[in-house]
Parts: sequence; C-alpha cells; structure tokens
Amino acid sequence: MAGGKLTPRQKMINMMYLVLTALLALNVSREVMDAFFDVMQNQNTTIATVEKQNASVYAAFSAAAAENEAKAGPWRDKAFSVQEKANDLYTYLETLKTTLIDLSGGTDPATGKPKRMDNKEKVANYMIVEKHGEELKNKLNDYRDFLMNYADNNQQLQDALNNVFNTSDVKNKEGVAEPWVKNRFEHYPLIAVTTFLTNMQADVRNAEAQTIDYLQENIGISDVRFTGIKAIVMPKSNYITQGDFYEADVFLAAFDTTQKPTITVNGVELPGDQIIEGKGKYKVKTSATGEIKWGGVIKLQQGSNYFEDSFEASYTVAPPSVVISPSKLNVLYRFVDNPLEISVPGVNPKNLRVSGPGIRQDGNGWLADVTKVSGTDMKITVSVLDDEGNVKQTQSKDFRIKGLPPALGLVYKRPGGEFSKSLVKNLTVEAAYQDFPYELPLTVVSFEVKVEGYPPAKITGNTLDGTNKSRIEGLKPGASITIRNIVAKTPKGDRISNIAAIPIDVN
Repeated sequence: MAGGKLTPRQKMINMMYLVLTALLALNVSREVMDAFFDVMQNQNTTIATVEKQNASVYAAFSAAAAENEAKAGPWRDKAFSVQEKANDLYTYLETLKTTLIDLSGGTDPATGKPKRMDNKEKVANYMIVEKHGEELKNKLNDYRDFLMNYADNNQQLQDALNNVFNTSDVKNKEGVAEPWVKNRFEHYPLIAVTTFLTNMQADVRNAEAQTIDYLQENIGISDVRFTGIKAIVMPKSNYITQGDFYEADVFLAAFDTTQKPTITVNGVELPGDQIIEGKGKYKVKTSATGEIKWGGVIKLQQGSNYFEDSFEASYTVAPPSVVISPSKLNVLYRFVDNPLEISVPGVNPKNLRVSGPGIRQDGNGWLADVTKVSGTDMKITVSVLDDEGNVKQTQSKDFRIKGLPPALGLVYKRPGGEFSKSLVKNLTVEAAYQDFPYELPLTVVSFEVKVEGYPPAKITGNTLDGTNKSRIEGLKPGASITIRNIVAKTPKGDRISNIAAIPIDVN
C-alpha cells in the first residue's frame, strides 16, 4: 500500500509495481516481457506467504472464540466476513487474468507463459470496450468500502485502504486527467495487464491481512502467549550486481509492536534505529562476487516469556555485465571443439543447465562438438534452476553449423613459390588454417604430385618418394611442380581434404 502500516511484502510489491510501470514507457522487448512474467510469478509467491499468515490469524480467531464465544465470537464472524469478501474479489481477478490469456491465444504448455504476451487489442477490447474494466473498478470500490466499515476507528488503516484502492481519474504524461480504466488497460500488452491484476490480488490479500490484524487487536489476541515463533528473512532480491546494496528484512513472524527484539547478524548486534516494528533492517554493500551466506540470532522478551530463534540466508553477487552478440556470427564448426561461455547475470553457474546436440561441460565452461550433427543449424538451450533444482527460466538460441574453411597447403611454411631442386626433393608437405579462430593442427597423410612432363603420382605420407625425386632432378630451371589433392587428419582422426594446392617453380 502507498501509506499506512506497510508490511515488508507490500513495500516490495509497491517497488516492483513502480518499476514495471516505468518499463512500460519503453519499447517492450521479449526479454522485458519475460521479466514481467518472472515478477508476476514472484508476486504469486508473496501472495501465498500472506495467505498462510492470514490462515494462522483466522485459526487464532476460531481458537479464541472456542475459549470465549461471547467475547471473541463477534470478532471472529467479522473476520470471516472479510475472508469471504477477499476470496470473492481474489477469484474474480484470477478469472479476469485467465479470460484475457485465453482471448489472446492461451498458454504455452512448454513454458507456462501466455503465447501472446504482447497482445494489446484483445485486452483493450475486453476491459474497455466490453466494460469489464468498469466492472472491476466497481468491485474494488465495493471491497474498499466494505473494509472501511471495519476500520472506522483506525485512521492509519483508512488512509492505507483509500490509497491502495484509489480508482479516481489519473493524470497521464501530458498532465491531462483520464479515467482509471483507460489509464490502467489501454495500450498495455497482455503480460503487463496480468501483472497489474496480480498486483491487485496482492493488494486484496494485504488489505485483508491488515484488516483482520486490526480486528484481532480488539479481542486482545496479541496479548495471548505465542504458541511458536519463526525467524523470517525477506530480502528485496537474492541476486544483485557487484557494487549494489543487498537489502533484507529480518523479523519474527509473531512479534510485540511495543518491544524491539535483539537481532545479531554475523556476530554484530543491529542498532536500535535499524529495528522497526519488530523487523531488523539489514543492509551491507557488496564487493566480492559469488554466493554470500549470512545469518544470526533474533531474541524477544514478552513479559516473563523469552523467545530466541536463529536464522540464515544467502544471496548471489554477480559482476556487472553487458552482452553484445553479433547474431549473424552465431556459428559452430564441425571437426573442432567449439568453446561456449554461458552465464546469466545474477545466477550462480552451478544453477545453469545447458543442453543441445554435442554439448558437454568442460570445467567452468562448455564445449560443442557438432561434427556428427546433421543439418545446417541447431538450438542450444540454457535453463536456470532454483535452489530446489526446479527449472524457473529457460531460453534458447539458434546457431548455424558450418564445415571448416579451406586450409592452406604449405612447404617450408610457404604456400608455394620458387625453390631449388634440392629443397623440392627434400620438402615436407604441411597443411594449416590461416586467420581461423580455433587452433586445429593438421597432419598430412597423403597427397598427389604432378611433375612437369610426367603423369601425376599419388603419395602416402607427407614426403616425396624416390621416383619423383629422380624426376625432379632432371627438370630444367623454370619447370613447374604441383602438389594437390592433399589429405590431412585432425588430432581426433577426422580426415580433411579441403586443402589448397601448392604451386612450385624450380629455379
């Protein structure tokens, strides 16, 4: 929420919402749309956390009413009415998302993502022309007004509800007021709108949480002894760029707002001004790259009860990086090990999985041997795994497959020229690649020699035989010799025959 008593989850959601809104002013690429989808998934995870905590509060209402129906029963009934109203609106928003995705082409079963994340027309037509956006606006207003009835003595909660469910006209970038529905759903792609709707679902759950927390205070639930506590670490992100700040909230799932816990991180106690509403604000500038582990102990005394719990967490620091790829040069060569440098900013290399024909890992990198791959192109797929080993992101790239370029035939490290009879008779035929990015030594195993005045002769090995040496001895100055049809082998034993001939003049 934009104001009032904000939870760490809501602060994080607000930050993501602002970032997404700013991104919409840009030319939305496929990568940005994929990022929208990832943020939406993260929002769903946050919503699930809030729902679990809400469930524990509802259970507390039931337990309190079981002990004292007269005192707690009416507050339990009010809380359950909030639950029902919140569930109805949450389900309506989920149905809206499903409908918009279906209208735009459905979901890709392979990735779980909408097939047409960039679709704008279907979204605008359904939400604006068919007036479902106006229907949503009315439901949000109704939900807000319903919760306001239970927040009549809590100005902070009232302000928060008014802020987060504000459906008034909005000024556009030209400063002109436009209806809330148009501002939210016109000219936005499907993935942006579904992310907005997911954010609204988060608002619904957080407003539900704040309202039932307030109702809970009215029956003194917060004065009842804790049945258990759990230390929670909530980072803004587990992946940051080297030189940026890693930030996280450390707090007890149940805490007394009138008392500050004692929080020790890596052996150092956090100062009092870094503990707000039971949450320790841990912030440290990063320098080293890789996975950084940290943890500590959180303690709280409430009356005669003393609680203590330990916590641990980790984050990954990646160096700042810019990737520039010449897409026309995505080429893999046969008969060589093509080295591949693969990384995802902010992701530990151990959480990457690379697949494709002929791909194998080599130390911290990968090699591609496409010698036996048929066709002229192939796809390399990189998957990012989460800490549980589940695939959370997949991306593929196409590469062309080419044969090796022509190699040079050489004698005395030269591709031909004038030589004396003595040098010619004792030459060794070699082959090598010039201006080729890979080091691929070749060993000549056979060739054909054409001595002027004689028929061509096939030679096994890389030196002349006695017969052709005798022929060369009888040549006059200016006579020509050609070494051609050269065959060589790579270190792996692959035969290479695309080798230029060697013209020789006898001086």
